Amino acid sequence: MSDTGGIKKVSQWVGLALLTSLFAVWPVVHTISLRDLLLVSGVGIFSYLAVQKHPSRWWSCIEWPVGLYFTLTLWMLVVAVFISPETNWSLNEIRGQWLKGVLALLAGGLAGFAIRQDPTVRRIVVTLFLVTLLLHIVYVDYLGLKMLLKNGQILRDLAGGLTQGPDASNYLTNMLLVLLLAETFIRLTYRQRYLSLPNAALFVAILLALFSVYAESVRNGIVEIAFILLVFVVLFVLENRQRMSKAIIVLIVSTAFVIPGVFSYLSYKMDVRWETFFETVPLALDTDTNRQWISIKKKDELKLSSGELVDWSNYMRLARMKAGIDLTLENPWGVGFGRNAFGHAVMKKYGESSSHSHSGLIDLAVGTGIPGTLLWIGFLTSLATLGWRSFRRTQDYCALALLLLVTGYGTRMVLDSTIRDHMLQMFLFLAAFLAVIAAGQLARQRALTAAPPG
Repeated sequence: MSDTGGIKKVSQWVGLALLTSLFAVWPVVHTISLRDLLLVSGVGIFSYLAVQKHPSRWWSCIEWPVGLYFTLTLWMLVVAVFISPETNWSLNEIRGQWLKGVLALLAGGLAGFAIRQDPTVRRIVVTLFLVTLLLHIVYVDYLGLKMLLKNGQILRDLAGGLTQGPDASNYLTNMLLVLLLAETFIRLTYRQRYLSLPNAALFVAILLALFSVYAESVRNGIVEIAFILLVFVVLFVLENRQRMSKAIIVLIVSTAFVIPGVFSYLSYKMDVRWETFFETVPLALDTDTNRQWISIKKKDELKLSSGELVDWSNYMRLARMKAGIDLTLENPWGVGFGRNAFGHAVMKKYGESSSHSHSGLIDLAVGTGIPGTLLWIGFLTSLATLGWRSFRRTQDYCALALLLLVTGYGTRMVLDSTIRDHMLQMFLFLAAFLAVIAAGQLARQRALTAAPPG
């Protein structure tokens, strides 16, 4: 091996070690400086490796995701400079939030480009990402089981593991389930393995992930899982319909609905917020009469017909989503990208301070307007389409994982504020990594199909 070849090999493994470490610490609280250092270092190393490959037509099959993301970034700058009444605030948010997301996207994409021609390394890296997520979930399970044995119940607020809370840890759980379900699909459908895990280990990992779903008891996370399972089942039936009886198909579809149903029931029994949810809905949708949603300081001012206080989470999430839609229609070009764009728009209209809307899509819509929202949805749709097309042509694990990942994230962003901080960065990193590999497989398949025989 030449000296240059040795340097490239060492750089590749050092870079992958850095990115795996980054993936591990991303959701851990109080690690921002370490995250930034690992992220910038990873981008630097894989930029060097990408240039060394002398790429030509690197954008093949990812033209739409790249173009839409670039256009969205430009639109954010246009809104901040020419439309937003708070230009400095929005520019600072773009620099601190969105540009970190750009770096995460670059890190994942460059890493995928550097290794996509080596199937062994691809498998190793995906396995490392999976194990990293699994370690987080094992700790959540440990805390949940410890509480269950000690108190006879799991205190949901303490089931966050190393993250800020159960909502954040559930984000990791569902990302882990995406990787596990993609592997399960490959094994059941094609009798092949992508990850270096025995069947027993895969089964245990799925059980551990499901127990963490129970321990976290996050309602929006269960909705996300339901949509992921829906896509999984549709694809599974399509790919296996020739060798399955109608009874088996009915059983599979029923199971896909039963699993989220079981967790929904358990969540209902564990979470008292469900008891007053439906009575809260009309109060929450009347945002002009009932303005308690603006600030948590007013959470004790609104009562149900029974005289009981409304559950703040039930009321506030619905009311802010409704108010966010109204604010978007009133400011169709946006008020400037920012984590708390919703709060800034509320201050402008009502003269009272608020925070974010608890819906990533609403926050983005208020901040970047209707054009920005359409560009973001287009970006996610283009990633999902790439995953679908690549999977149908190549039966590749990464393509399927990309489709399931985008499905889950796209669902969750409507219900939770995930277009921000490490949640956005982790999604963009993993989505870019999987997309570049899926695009490479698709381009290779097309080239083989187009090549003349002989």
